[in-house]
Amino acid sequence: MSGPVSATFSPALTGALSAPSLTAPAPALLPSFSAPSAALKPVAIPAQALAARPLSAPASMHDRGPPSAREKGFSTFVANSVADAVRAWRVPSEEILEDHDALLVGENHESLASVTELARALPELAQAGVSVLGIEGLKRPNQEAVDAYISGRTDIIPGEVLAFSPRRRAAFETLLKTARETGVRVVALGLPLDLWSRQVAELAAAKTGDPVESFLRPPGEQLYRAQTGYESGYNEAVAEVYLTRRNQSMAMFLAGAMIRGAKAVALVGQNHVEGVDAVTLKFLGEPDRWGTLGRELARLGMKAFSLTLTGGRYIDADGARNDRDARRASYSLAAKLSPQGAPAFKRTGADTGLYHAGGTVPAMTVAH
Repeated sequence: MSGPVSATFSPALTGALSAPSLTAPAPALLPSFSAPSAALKPVAIPAQALAARPLSAPASMHDRGPPSAREKGFSTFVANSVADAVRAWRVPSEEILEDHDALLVGENHESLASVTELARALPELAQAGVSVLGIEGLKRPNQEAVDAYISGRTDIIPGEVLAFSPRRRAAFETLLKTARETGVRVVALGLPLDLWSRQVAELAAAKTGDPVESFLRPPGEQLYRAQTGYESGYNEAVAEVYLTRRNQSMAMFLAGAMIRGAKAVALVGQNHVEGVDAVTLKFLGEPDRWGTLGRELARLGMKAFSLTLTGGRYIDADGARNDRDARRASYSLAAKLSPQGAPAFKRTGADTGLYHAGGTVPAMTVAH
């Protein structure tokens, strides 16, 4: 989650929305996987993905295109093509995963780059030992359909599976296709949003003494109400459900899929991971109080590395602007790392880092 909230539920905030109620009957929300991980192909070779990439189209009608195998310069052309295919991902995946069980990629949910960069990096991540990909937006009721596609039992991704992000549907289709090709199992980390909104209403009622009905609203409206004013009991209920409880449920789902010492990567909203910016729902100004996905995984005996992802393409200009406004320290660091806007990576702590996906990085003043 990042960026301002709107009454229509800004896509930038869906990162704070996908933990079951601590009293809810969890087993009913945990459908069994129809395809065990052992049935999926293990790690694919990155060269397979490169070989599948089409050669670049001619720059113009007068361009003869790439040289043939007999022509001078062919070997150089091939080398450059391979380099172009892999140079964008600068994150030292193998090094990070030597010391961590999971790599958590914190995104803005209006970012196209976060999905496309992860798809590009998946062959390298698989080679580094990743066999599980968790996606916050994917909902648990759709897990069986996801398993059927990833295992190859069907070539169709049902429309409802990717309905959580209609404007990024094509990017997520590519990501799932790459997971299928590399043998990486995809795990839904989210629960239906109406479950969360009901929990907010019940918890707010318990904290305030007001009737549940006075808090029953769609998630976007609940978030907007909490963002635009402070109501004792209500704001705490929103933060506890949309942050703490959701972190707990995502940690449970991800850890449950990581059998036999598997490594995992998870794509979640920035609000769920640690970074140089305290990107939170800004309900109470106490971000540490609500925890992170990494901390919940630690309680389950797993060590995670949190990666903030900035830059690259967004759904629209507003999405890019919202991300810069929400993560000023991250973009200030990116500007120092990459003044020309090239992809760049930097560790910001033992278990945190920043990856800039490229694009213009305007200098920003960090607010203190």
